[in-house]
Amino acid sequence: MNANTRIADFLKQFPAHGLHTIKLKDLLSLRDAANFQRDIVTTFPPVTIGSVTLVDQIVLLCLDELLAPERILEIGTFQGFTTRLFAKNSAANTIYSVDLPAVQESILASPDAAKVLSDGDYNDDFLRDVQNRSGEVYLAGLAAAERQRIKLVKQDSTTIDFGQAFGSVDFVFIDGGHHYDIVRSDTEKSLAILGKGVVVWHDFSSGIHSDVTRYLTERAAENRIFHVNGSLCAFQLIGF
Repeated sequence: MNANTRIADFLKQFPAHGLHTIKLKDLLSLRDAANFQRDIVTTFPPVTIGSVTLVDQIVLLCLDELLAPERILEIGTFQGFTTRLFAKNSAANTIYSVDLPAVQESILASPDAAKVLSDGDYNDDFLRDVQNRSGEVYLAGLAAAERQRIKLVKQDSTTIDFGQAFGSVDFVFIDGGHHYDIVRSDTEKSLAILGKGVVVWHDFSSGIHSDVTRYLTERAAENRIFHVNGSLCAFQLIGF
């Protein structure tokens, strides 16, 4: 049974709309038995704010393995952790990663630690400062062939013509600006260039970026959205 058939059979178990929480095991069970002993390459998850957990990584890699995308679009490079994860593990020909251009001045001169952990917009500003200081540190040390597949785009995603910039894509990971209007814009523009594939959103149910949860809860009224329990990832399979 090929991956398309396994995915189609999986989707038949759920209504065509709604927000469905599944176990990581449910996603892992869709993998081809021939790949069960496949090795993956990653680094230890950072303890700093703004990155992904090990469970999040497995969700991304499992979906990548199932869909075998040729072109990945990541919105929100930050320090390049997930960009590196894709470069090391995905067979995709191209990995686009979008983030804002670097600026010299600090957005938050003296960050309030409590507010960083409680206010979504403030948290985004804090992470922006972190990125401006560090750059894409996780892309350092990649092999030349891995680095060549990565196309960094330094531009506000809401101002980009996705069709002109990226053509068509098979896999989208949305983890950029977390304001409702930005999440909606990134989603709608991504879907316009996604034929058959998957959209993955990060920070669903995070407790900080409530707009992500609000947007996806509303979207689930007319779409089948999955949330993997124990992760901050939600996803929608398109074209199956």
